[in-house]
Amino acid sequence: MKRIAQFIILLVLFSLSIKATPTIEKPKQEHPTAFAIITDEQTYVNCQPAISQYRDAVEQDGLSTYIIYDMWENPMAVRNAISNLYQTCPSLEGIVLVGDIPVAMIRNAQHMTTAFKMDEDKFPIRESSVPSDRFYDDLHLQFRFLKQDESDKALFYYELTEESPQHLHLNFYSARIRYPQSMGGNKYEAISAFLIKAAKAKDEMRNDKLDQVVSFHGSGYNHDCLTVYMDEEKAYHENFPLAFSTGTSFKHLNFRMLNPMKYKLLDEVGRKGIDLFMFHEHGTPTQQLINDPVIGNSSATRYELIKSHLYYLVRSSVEEEKRDKDSLMVALQKQYNLLPAFFDDFDNPAYWEKEKNSGGMSENIEISISDLKNREYNARMVMFDACYNGSFQDSAYVAAYYLFQPGNTLICQGNTRNVLQDRWTIEMVGLLSHGFRVGQYNRLIATLEGHLLGDPTVHFCPITANTLPQEVLLKADDESFWKEQLQSEYADIQCLALRKLSDIDTKKTQSAFFLNQFKESRFNTVRMECFNILARYANTDFTEAVRLALQDPYERIARSAAIYAGRIADSSLIKPLIKAMMEDEDRLRVQYAIKNSIHFFQEGLIVKAIEDYFHTANRIDSKKECEEIIKSIHEDFAIYQEVNNVIFDKESSEKKKMSQIRMIRNNPWTNRVDKFLSYIGNNEHPLALRIAMAEALGWFNNSMCRQDIIRSCNELLNTNLPEKLHAELRQTINRLQSF
Repeated sequence: MKRIAQFIILLVLFSLSIKATPTIEKPKQEHPTAFAIITDEQTYVNCQPAISQYRDAVEQDGLSTYIIYDMWENPMAVRNAISNLYQTCPSLEGIVLVGDIPVAMIRNAQHMTTAFKMDEDKFPIRESSVPSDRFYDDLHLQFRFLKQDESDKALFYYELTEESPQHLHLNFYSARIRYPQSMGGNKYEAISAFLIKAAKAKDEMRNDKLDQVVSFHGSGYNHDCLTVYMDEEKAYHENFPLAFSTGTSFKHLNFRMLNPMKYKLLDEVGRKGIDLFMFHEHGTPTQQLINDPVIGNSSATRYELIKSHLYYLVRSSVEEEKRDKDSLMVALQKQYNLLPAFFDDFDNPAYWEKEKNSGGMSENIEISISDLKNREYNARMVMFDACYNGSFQDSAYVAAYYLFQPGNTLICQGNTRNVLQDRWTIEMVGLLSHGFRVGQYNRLIATLEGHLLGDPTVHFCPITANTLPQEVLLKADDESFWKEQLQSEYADIQCLALRKLSDIDTKKTQSAFFLNQFKESRFNTVRMECFNILARYANTDFTEAVRLALQDPYERIARSAAIYAGRIADSSLIKPLIKAMMEDEDRLRVQYAIKNSIHFFQEGLIVKAIEDYFHTANRIDSKKECEEIIKSIHEDFAIYQEVNNVIFDKESSEKKKMSQIRMIRNNPWTNRVDKFLSYIGNNEHPLALRIAMAEALGWFNNSMCRQDIIRSCNELLNTNLPEKLHAELRQTINRLQSF
């Protein structure tokens, strides 16, 4: 009967597809805001009961829900259908893309990512493009179609046009429910099972408040700085007011606690009752990087590490290369002067069981997809700060192994490309404590590479009843309403109100207001939100905020200030920057940012500021310390001067020059802007290098010379330039003007 029913549905779909228009099932219930399930025909045919059950549950939860399906030929067909729906339903707050929805691979938009800077000309097109559903949820952006991938027909390449808006401004939120090939089995059964799980969870979570949270910091994350790790609790107390009621309702884990840590983490994320699990770590598409390798700090541990290494060498050589075990052992005994008894444990199962749990093998310092199979995960939401863990375009990705397994995990947040460590990863996350849907929160912190995987309509029961999740859309432009919310006792509601007020301030006249909020707020997260908002204004009020923020008690704010100080490059920031460098030594990531920022200023001014500091400092052997620091400063400046010399050296190869010009994107040397602009206008330089230089200037959005760059680029447009260079200059101007 099931096959007959599917056959009938296929016949209906075939007749509808002749019309070449998507099929739209309208909502069954009316609510103030709406949601849409976008799927392909095959997924609809095979998962229709589960899709309908999920739709009904979402509607019962307060969202009018559309279902749209078709035999999508390309991403633009999907985008057009979504755009048409949005035109008729402006209260659309989000979408979910279920099944085999085409993937847009974005190019010419790396400035919308946090860290991805791969050379699009040098590297293969698949690796150098960004898989991004901003193609679907930010309808302001304009794209130029390039081609379909030759081997993976689900991937389509587009580039951002020069005239497009150059910054993200999402119309609504989105998420993916995409089953990876690596998990095997029947993908339609897996998708159906997930949708049914998500539907049932709506009732289960009706009274579930966000009061069970786990946060984990992995090895190598933020310089392994303990101040970063400890300071995050200042924010967590503000984000999750209910999660600190007992000693176990909030767990703040660190890789140093155990080696291997992965089994502890897998137990925790599988623990029933967990609401939110945050992984702050490094990663790959198929791995979460957890611990450092075990260090041999005694003769006994060094012996065990050597033994482990050689045992694994033999085992892998036998299994993968089909080498003879005995002859290999004899060769290793001879090479390392080992006694035959060294390999006595090789065939002992007890040794391998002990080794599995000891952390001695490299497999134990990471969580791989093989570890994630056949387990139950119960954290309702899992956040992956890592690079690549959300790579839904691949045949295997970490996030899927949390979603499509038994348990209660409904939504993951992950990245399709590498991601910057120094971004504020927990911005606005406290809105989840107030009943906001995960999609609504994620829309506020969107990047080109950042995505939701799973059900974006998930939400927890609010601390106190409120209607803010609807009003964030329905009262988006109501200035008086959002000013009222600044009186809230909760930090994240104040953060949201500040963000909405900054969005309303389209003429950018209210920076003094946000600076005052920054100065007066007792909340760490509110000050950080004000700081981020002021960065949009890029004026003297922001420069003043940077000066104050360098001494802020919240490490995250001080670190951002240290980064922005160099990008602004106003000489008034040199003195507070040097003071922080000398007196804030325990905040390792702040120190790292300061040392990167110093070389954006004039060398002589930096040296004088250091000398002035030591002139009044009460430090032991200050003269010697001052001399050593200045010597180091001279060495650093010499290195960066060499970088710039290569660009202008007639004897340097074009390849070397291109490499150094690309470095400018992450190193906006404000004091060299005139030389960079002159380079663009000089037709003696190769066109490719002039285009790269024009693009690099688009990264000077915080520079005190930003307006000068815009004016000079406009003047260059009035000269006789090749079309490609003309287009790049237009895009740079667009980026700097719309910042």
